[in-house]
Amino acid sequence: MGEGLRRNASKFPAKIAAKDRFREISYGDLNGRVNQLAHALLSIGVRKGDAVALSVGNRVEHLEIIFATAKIGALAIPLDVKWKALELGSVVSFFKPSVLILQQDCVDEFKKAKTTHDLSFLKPIVISDLTYGGLLNGHSSEEPKVAVSEDDPFAVLLTSGTTGFPKGCLSTQRTFVLICINNAIEKGLGMHDKAILSSPIYFNVGRSFTLAIIYFGGTMILHERFDAEEVLRTIERESVTYIGAVPAMCERMLHVLESKKYDTSSLRCLAITGGKLHPSVLESLVKNVTPNIYRSYGATDSGQMAISKPGDMDSKPDAAGRPVWCADLRIVDDRNNPMKVNEVGEIVCRSPLAAQGYYKNPEATDASFRDGWFYTGDLGYFDKECYLYVVGRKKDMVKSGGISIYPL
Repeated sequence: MGEGLRRNASKFPAKIAAKDRFREISYGDLNGRVNQLAHALLSIGVRKGDAVALSVGNRVEHLEIIFATAKIGALAIPLDVKWKALELGSVVSFFKPSVLILQQDCVDEFKKAKTTHDLSFLKPIVISDLTYGGLLNGHSSEEPKVAVSEDDPFAVLLTSGTTGFPKGCLSTQRTFVLICINNAIEKGLGMHDKAILSSPIYFNVGRSFTLAIIYFGGTMILHERFDAEEVLRTIERESVTYIGAVPAMCERMLHVLESKKYDTSSLRCLAITGGKLHPSVLESLVKNVTPNIYRSYGATDSGQMAISKPGDMDSKPDAAGRPVWCADLRIVDDRNNPMKVNEVGEIVCRSPLAAQGYYKNPEATDASFRDGWFYTGDLGYFDKECYLYVVGRKKDMVKSGGISIYPL
């Protein structure tokens, strides 16, 4: 992942890589600061394979930390900046990173967490200014001399799934490069794009395309929270080409457009994931925002599994789409036997986009990852044209009078 940033800094150093409400930064400057931070982490004892947690929201610093850890082969663990002391203390004490980098407004909850959890193993770093509290001072902006391979761990991506306590999906450098490539193949994402992230970067909804934008050399606009009107205003002002959203965000944008008009004609991709859209909402998005709608089905554990593209909306509006280029999907019964066309069963996935299991949780890994396949716990079926339909969660299904009922 770090090589992508280095190449972009060489190819177009003056191009804006990312901007937030505090600043904007070019590829040349971003790569230089990433290298400074990488050397700074090495200077305080972080070594290849060590874990570095970060409680930093949709800010340029989040990108700096992720790419700095990537360049020295350390393992990034992004945390939710909205977590309270109990959540923060519990997760950090379980994963035991050697360093935790926090933005200023997360410090109070961290101090509370230290009163209830033993966090003595942890070195906290507070981002109080652009030097990371002086940590960057005096460090070189040259590339760190650490040999990093595609098989080295890149990040632990947290998902609560349906089991309560967060599980950490372990992704290698190669896995995340392939996730970037998947965005390019399936949604055309590349250096030509200017994108907005307004959902939390901690969540999988936006993290993959955000890092892919930087990997390929586009421009990333980071909003710390979702404000429907501000997103629409930014699309018009900046001629944004790519935005990721969940259904609730789409509905809020449509609500704004009921009384105000914004020019969204620059959008070549509205990528929607995280749930089903009501047909009337989908129709209104096509009419009022963009017809270039891509709906994805996936999970943090599996990566993207299927995609519905603009041409699918008229004939297959309820489908989750066809499997992405590199994913094998099967529908199986409780005995792992394949189901026939239009028969409902569990969706299982084999893909190079999938996590390598759950970090420090072999029991959960063995339960969900078996013989190279990830068992999603979702129920669905394929039609005769190989379009996937998702009908609900396996654990939610109820039987009444011999009939299977899916609450979704």
